[in-house]
Amino acid sequence: MADVRARFDGDSDRGQLLLVTALALAVMLVTVALLLNTAIFTENVATRDTTADGSEAIELRGEAVDAVGELIEAENRGGGGDPGDVDTAVDAMGPLVDRERARHGTVATLSRNGSATAGQLLRWDESGDPRAFGEYSTNWTFAEGIDNARGFRLTVEPSELEPATAATSDTDAMGVRFINSTGDNVTYYLYEDGSDTLSVAEAVDGSTPTRQCSIEHDGTTTVGFTASQLSTNGASTDCFRALWPPNSPDEIRFVNVGSEEGTAEVTADSVSSWGSGVYENDAVYSVTVDITYQSQDLLFETTVRVAPGEPQ
Repeated sequence: MADVRARFDGDSDRGQLLLVTALALAVMLVTVALLLNTAIFTENVATRDTTADGSEAIELRGEAVDAVGELIEAENRGGGGDPGDVDTAVDAMGPLVDRERARHGTVATLSRNGSATAGQLLRWDESGDPRAFGEYSTNWTFAEGIDNARGFRLTVEPSELEPATAATSDTDAMGVRFINSTGDNVTYYLYEDGSDTLSVAEAVDGSTPTRQCSIEHDGTTTVGFTASQLSTNGASTDCFRALWPPNSPDEIRFVNVGSEEGTAEVTADSVSSWGSGVYENDAVYSVTVDITYQSQDLLFETTVRVAPGEPQ
């Protein structure tokens, strides 16, 4: 296994950059808060009818979660993510939000609930560029012994995929197979379904594949498995039929690989082993935060575990 940690340096610069990112996200969060005219909600106690105010408070919660998620992704970008850097950045965001809301007669707090958790980031690429999926084998394990996974996505050039139909995709097309701890498996096949259309078909335990989702593409396309989404050049399609198995996978494999090229990455709580040529780096998996918003009428309090890209 090639150790690529030497490819990344400048830990102190990354820490400073993460703090700058935290400050920028805090300013964005405060801007959103300023638009909330007495946003009020409580998950535990409701003393009056404040439906409109409640929806505004929930919007603030969403903005806070997105901001913290961006911090995690910024820290992991490039490899070598340090949970301590995320802890410091979240701590730096909290007082800024609190101080600004106090000036407007309401209270908003964002604080850490414990420390960020460490994880592992696995990548298949060539310094960020596409790489042949069949470089070593036509059927091979990307990751095994997976404990939780988020942000699993592939980028592919659809013109390199085999033309097929859903029914023939299991013999003609490249697939991504998820195998759980009991040996059950779900495979998603990627294929060209007519002119300029990328489709994904699902086969459960070797059954006949059925189409799950399609997108008219314009070049490189991202298949977001944990997000159940296809995207290409700014356009995206949410797949209402999930692209993630119902039972958490223990192993991710590539099958029926031909001449396809692309990239792949996944972040996990932990992984016991990974395929030859797969880059592995330390990462931040999640962080839990407490969010409070209080005005004259109601109190909103919630605790959220932020793990961006985790399957819902």
